[in-house]
Amino acid sequence: SSLPDEVLCHILSFLTTKEAALASVVSKRWRNQFALVPNLDIDEEGKREREEILLSFMDFVDNVLALQADSPIKKFSLKCKTGVHPRRLDAWARLGPVLPMLKTLIIDSAWIRCDTIETFLPTFPVLEELSMSINEWPDWDETVTSASLRKLSIFTIGCENFSNPKSISFDIPSLVYFEYYDMVAEDYPKVNLTSVVEARISLLLDQDQIKRGRAPNNDEDDVLLRLRNGWKLMSGIRNVQKLYISLDTLQVLSLCCKSMPVFNNLKLLSVKTAENEGWEGMPVLLRNCPHLETLVFEGLRHFVTNKCGDACDYVSREEKGRSLVSCPVKKLQIKGFRGTIRELEMIKHFLYSFRCLEKVEIYAEEKGRTRTDLEVPGMFELIARMLRLYNEFYSCDVQFLVRSSLDKKWTAQ
Repeated sequence: SSLPDEVLCHILSFLTTKEAALASVVSKRWRNQFALVPNLDIDEEGKREREEILLSFMDFVDNVLALQADSPIKKFSLKCKTGVHPRRLDAWARLGPVLPMLKTLIIDSAWIRCDTIETFLPTFPVLEELSMSINEWPDWDETVTSASLRKLSIFTIGCENFSNPKSISFDIPSLVYFEYYDMVAEDYPKVNLTSVVEARISLLLDQDQIKRGRAPNNDEDDVLLRLRNGWKLMSGIRNVQKLYISLDTLQVLSLCCKSMPVFNNLKLLSVKTAENEGWEGMPVLLRNCPHLETLVFEGLRHFVTNKCGDACDYVSREEKGRSLVSCPVKKLQIKGFRGTIRELEMIKHFLYSFRCLEKVEIYAEEKGRTRTDLEVPGMFELIARMLRLYNEFYSCDVQFLVRSSLDKKWTAQ
């Protein structure tokens, strides 16, 4: 206890925030030292079944923040899932004036509103990383702007009642990593994200909007016309080198195929698939990736429509386009393989269509010793034999890898 405060804080910085807080019982002088360490990680840990515990947690956060006047804190992580009143969370979100040196801010909550972003971001002059799990945007124009941010993650669910936000802008010229999960907005007036190297985008449509998008004459649909500005967001990240998208995002892109940007720098594209969503945007996306090297599918299931083009082997038309043939991809990864004949037909289609393909990796999970994750019993051995034949027939290296639930290691079959 006779050590200087700076030394005590340095010692406590090697502990988790919870451990450092427990150390405060050692002596009265140590009581508040944990709150002055460079990195704070406060987690509610789901202990909200009793009201007094929740109130104690909120008071604890208030007290910690009140101690930060001259603190050198650089990282602050706050995780609280439910039960905290929105006004209290909004107050916690406006931490700038007591945390001028903060570089990392993580707020994981189910109740905070995005309309705080525009007001509190300017109060963090050196903030480099922001991660927010939030409830909704307001129903007016919103702009996320920062000169210092390099990493931004936003997870939200649109506006009230899961409706599409009106207008969202991003003006973050130094951003290099962008993760964005939200209902597609009706407009993205300004998207200045030209430095982004890696992006993970999930733009959502509701089920009614998806059905409208699959209708024959959807060009005249007023609802869809308001959502076709999703291309502006994608155009703002057109310099990206690694792009991870969901099938929801492909559905959005299918509405604005004529305005799809060209991703000249894109080297890796990863698409997470879902059984009830289509690949309508896949052909034009692949055609607009002239230097793509690696293509990753997280699953091969999707809702088949005529607009899938040659991205899907199921469409029987003779002229389905040339999006695969013209794609320069050299490496294909297929994750979440289930061992169905349908998947094997898709893989065969890819092997035939991708003319520059050099390597294919197929990943399947094994559950215990019975391999119950595959839908057809005994498929492992059959698949391995078929892929050996593929290796002989096609001019690329095809590997089938299985990860055991016992040792968590990938092994080639």
